[in-house]
Amino acid sequence: MANWGTQGAGQFTATTYSDVHPAIDPTQNQLPARLVVCVIGASRGIGAGIAAAYAKAGVGALVLAARRTSGLEETASVCRAINPRATVAVIPTDITSAQSVSDLAGRVQSQFNRLDALAINSGYSGPCIVNLTDVDPITARQASEVNYLGTLFAAKYFIPLLLDNPDGAKIFIAVSSMASLIVRGPIANAQYCVSKMAQLKLMEHIHEKYSGQGLSAYSVHPGAVASEMALDNTPESFMEYLVDSPELCGAFCTWLTAGGDKMRWLSGRLLSAKWDVAELELRQEEIASKDILKTKLAV
Repeated sequence: MANWGTQGAGQFTATTYSDVHPAIDPTQNQLPARLVVCVIGASRGIGAGIAAAYAKAGVGALVLAARRTSGLEETASVCRAINPRATVAVIPTDITSAQSVSDLAGRVQSQFNRLDALAINSGYSGPCIVNLTDVDPITARQASEVNYLGTLFAAKYFIPLLLDNPDGAKIFIAVSSMASLIVRGPIANAQYCVSKMAQLKLMEHIHEKYSGQGLSAYSVHPGAVASEMALDNTPESFMEYLVDSPELCGAFCTWLTAGGDKMRWLSGRLLSAKWDVAELELRQEEIASKDILKTKLAV
């Protein structure tokens, strides 16, 4: 995959994982009960796994948002069973609609009067079309609206809420993808890869503009998960690589959140939920001094 444009980023740590392991187990990384967490794109797969991980970590309230209401109710039921003390709210939301995202932020504000962490999992790929001249303009536009504009809308309406509480965790997470780096190979689907790169660059902007106010912005690659979107769009030749658990990303997110300010050196960077976190922490000085795990032009 390094030859596809990722430069071997997926193997940044020598040890990688495909499932939840003790270092990031949310039951071992407990969070304060005062925390309110919103997960956009929580109706299934990775997003449902993120919601469940925060429930296991003991947060006091979860706001679950997505267009698919039936899936949200299923996720909510799972979270309530995991953490009966948590308040779980279900709010149908279209991330491609600025008004819908604004309304979601307003409801979080009115119901909970705070937000500590936002995790955006909403994503759209469309068919994996490698030949650019075969791309459907409608699906290309939809990929940009979901993957990039949706994150921009979330930043516009949720960052003020995240910054509003002096004791808030101030965590902004976007589920990213190593595919954002891919330019060749069997999954070099430009409508997805380029829109995810735009999202990745946006997260760097968020870090630069708001880290001084205490906000941490993390882009997290969830691994190669056999999600509904992946199964519907991945070429048959790549299916064998879809081996990572949908629970892995959520556990990594709770690890980041539990670390609080100690994790802020990772803000503004592309991270992988598959990486060994102990190895990652050992490379803190190198990462910070070289300012790596960011998109840059080589000159």
